[in-house]
Amino acid sequence: MWLRHSAQICALLMKILILNSVGVDEKGFIMVHSPSRWSLGVKNFTNCVYYPWELAYTSALLKNKTDHEVKMLDGVQNRWNHDTYLEKIHEENPDFIVMDSSTRTIESDLKLAGEAKKRCGTKIILAGQHATAFPGAIQKVADYVCLGEYEYTVLDIINEKERKNIPGIYPNKRRELLNINTLPFPEDEDIRRIDYHEPNCEYKEIQMYASRGCPRKCSYCAAVGVYYDKPNWRPRDVKSVIQEIKYLKNKYPEMDGIFFDEEVHNISKSFIKNLTDTIREEKLDTLHYNAMCEYASLDEEMLINMKKAGYYKIRIGIETASPVIAEKMDLNGKFRPDKLNEVLLIARNLGLKVYGTFLVGAIGSSNDEDKKTVDMIYDLTEKGLLNDLQISISTPQPGTAFYDIAEKKSFLLTKEWWKYDGANSPVIEYPDYSAGKIKSNCNEALSAYDKGREKFKKGLFKETIYKGLDGKGRFETILIIRSARLWQVNLAIDFLKDFYDVKIDALSQDNMIQELKAKKGVAAVYNYGEGFLSKEMLNNGLLEKLKENKYGLIVLPMNNRNKKSYQNVIEVAELIGPREIIGISGDGNVLSLSHKDTRTQKKT
Repeated sequence: MWLRHSAQICALLMKILILNSVGVDEKGFIMVHSPSRWSLGVKNFTNCVYYPWELAYTSALLKNKTDHEVKMLDGVQNRWNHDTYLEKIHEENPDFIVMDSSTRTIESDLKLAGEAKKRCGTKIILAGQHATAFPGAIQKVADYVCLGEYEYTVLDIINEKERKNIPGIYPNKRRELLNINTLPFPEDEDIRRIDYHEPNCEYKEIQMYASRGCPRKCSYCAAVGVYYDKPNWRPRDVKSVIQEIKYLKNKYPEMDGIFFDEEVHNISKSFIKNLTDTIREEKLDTLHYNAMCEYASLDEEMLINMKKAGYYKIRIGIETASPVIAEKMDLNGKFRPDKLNEVLLIARNLGLKVYGTFLVGAIGSSNDEDKKTVDMIYDLTEKGLLNDLQISISTPQPGTAFYDIAEKKSFLLTKEWWKYDGANSPVIEYPDYSAGKIKSNCNEALSAYDKGREKFKKGLFKETIYKGLDGKGRFETILIIRSARLWQVNLAIDFLKDFYDVKIDALSQDNMIQELKAKKGVAAVYNYGEGFLSKEMLNNGLLEKLKENKYGLIVLPMNNRNKKSYQNVIEVAELIGPREIIGISGDGNVLSLSHKDTRTQKKT
């Protein structure tokens, strides 16, 4: 501890570290950490880093309400493994550590917290979904275990309020849900908010929160079922939201927009009307906005107001096409197929993009019922009603009703917590629906999306890509890197082959090799291994072979226009050394990615 003197008192002050999770676990997985939803691990590289919003609010609150030295470190953002993170903590020598952990990251986080406690003598405050679900087990390492929403619980602990009088720490009762309008703007001193990136944001957007909570209580949801423990929805004061947008735009003039990444942005029609009107009045409608929404609460008037204010994309939880699964998942009023089609048609006519989230393997599912979701995905994309999607393997997060049912009925395959990530393999199976079949249907859903999207986009792609390629010159050798969904890769190959009248080589990871080998117009397919592409994945033999081919053009399909999010692939392309590098967006637009001017002869 350290001392800060004033004219009147000599107060004992503390150093407090606010820590996001470990960035790379012991198995080499890079963490994509979103504890109030679900976290996952990826191999080699990821351009997805979620802003740790509740930790960030906690950090800002402690800085605002105490005189202690508060510092936030983000192991996920910095890709710190256990050893590196531990050294960073040791350098700071804190009196308190506050961490928010998910089931996916809990083993790595507990190990880090335990060793930091031994080395520094620090006290540990652990919060988050897994801590709320299993507080007794977490207390073996943590000095304090927070239950649910925790900003003011942490403040009470740091202010040395008597333990028995602090609601929200185990084994005391939960704290009442807070008034979110009492919180300061979240942390933006020790970390830079613009450095956080969600790859389905098509612009340089900062993650922000205009509300908190959800009035539904779906059985699989960790946010409402664990963090808040009851249905709720709490909007912020619109004036404060506008002030925060202005603050961010002033601090980060390079910012293109805002991603409202709360549970559900649009529950109140009057709130959206007030917010969108104020955005326009304050001339902030030149920014690009996208938001997590519930389609059952959307209507034409709301969508028109959002479009006028600069919203370009809405993200909606469709989840399933099956009424059987919807009932078992407790979707209730959230599941309205007729309303879904109505909303999607309105959005398409307004030029608003729609991103849908879907689940396979949820409670109540079967092979036949999940096939309905696969069919729905193809139907919506083929009609141009769905622009992008997320497919999750439904994973029962501890603390949810889904987990309790799965455990009671012996559906769980494992309690190895690192496997609970929803993106790799199922941790659940049913008597008539195996884990392997659940995984297969997840892959089929992605394939259905690719096929439907390719069919819808084919005619729209052609004119745009030809216009972008015209004037680029003549290329006899072309390499395409599989850096986006297969539908984009396929369309890019079709039109590049037609425009230049050459065969095209491809560079891809393991799971797409066979599809690309079967693609007409592809000459050779090179395999760099599993996971995402990075410079480290190109062994010397593969790199030399690619260099020997002397590619005139390397093409990167891109699902957004943010070059920074494709920096890993651009670096690989530069190593190979073509005359020119271009990106092709999901709309067929051609983007120059080369650092140098390349003057070549136009195609005749």
